[in-house]
Amino acid sequence: MKTEQILLLFILILLAACTAFAWGFAHYRKRWFSLYQNVQNFQKTLLEDGQIPAGSPGEDAENIIRDGFVRIEKKYGREREAALRDKDAIQSLILDLSHQLKTPLANIRLYQELLRAPDLPPDKKKQLEDRMEEQTHKLDWLLGSLFKMADLERGTATLNAAYTSVIPTVRKAVESILPKADQKKIRIEMSPFLDTPLFHDPAWTEEVFVNLLENAVKYAPEETTIHLSMECYETYGSVCIRDEGPGIPKEEYSRIFQKFYRGSSAAGREGWGIGLYLSRLILEKERGYISVDSAVGEGSCFSVFLPVMTKR
Repeated sequence: MKTEQILLLFILILLAACTAFAWGFAHYRKRWFSLYQNVQNFQKTLLEDGQIPAGSPGEDAENIIRDGFVRIEKKYGREREAALRDKDAIQSLILDLSHQLKTPLANIRLYQELLRAPDLPPDKKKQLEDRMEEQTHKLDWLLGSLFKMADLERGTATLNAAYTSVIPTVRKAVESILPKADQKKIRIEMSPFLDTPLFHDPAWTEEVFVNLLENAVKYAPEETTIHLSMECYETYGSVCIRDEGPGIPKEEYSRIFQKFYRGSSAAGREGWGIGLYLSRLILEKERGYISVDSAVGEGSCFSVFLPVMTKR
């Protein structure tokens, strides 16, 4: 083959290679530009809270990029929902505070005004000071309960639950309520408890029993008896608090555990409808629950169920 022919062949091969390279470069440049546009579109859709359209099944570059943005979109959506829940919880707490604090604050202001009277007798002054202190304690309890309620609803409350005896928890609750029971000459009796470990946080569960005992003392007539007993089943242990109060209609069983609900028997009695709702939230965090068995005119039995340690 002559030199001119070899040179011509080489030039043709070089031209073919350059043409192929140019075509390939243009093709891949167009392809990557298309991917870049898709990334920009996905990003714009994400920032504008739109929904990224579904792609066709496959593992090509576009679907891989789309899948990545869809995962980001879902994570962003979850975080946004959590932020909205927190916002709603804060707004709800503010509304609850403004509504529930009106009565104790109004009472405190009233007692302050009355205490300013220059000719107030000492015994009357002492009576007003005691009432103002009582309202202050109630205000403190209400604020504490509302903040605990908000933490439990948002899932930020820390419960250190473990399998431990519930007897000390019940005894502490009974001891804290005895002064109020003594004022109404109400007896509190406890049947022998089984020393079976139940899954609970003693500090938080004590508050459950205090709420139930306070309600029992509040609604039970004077010189009656509140009876505490315990039963153990296959998966749960149950602590029952039975009183001789006015009872609860069956149609109110589920509603009395709702936030701020007050039953028909609560008419004319002070309260905020928080205790039973807070108790329910606490027990749910401990994998337990609460139930009521009652009849109008025959008293009520509130049962607290907590998990027992099962054999493996």
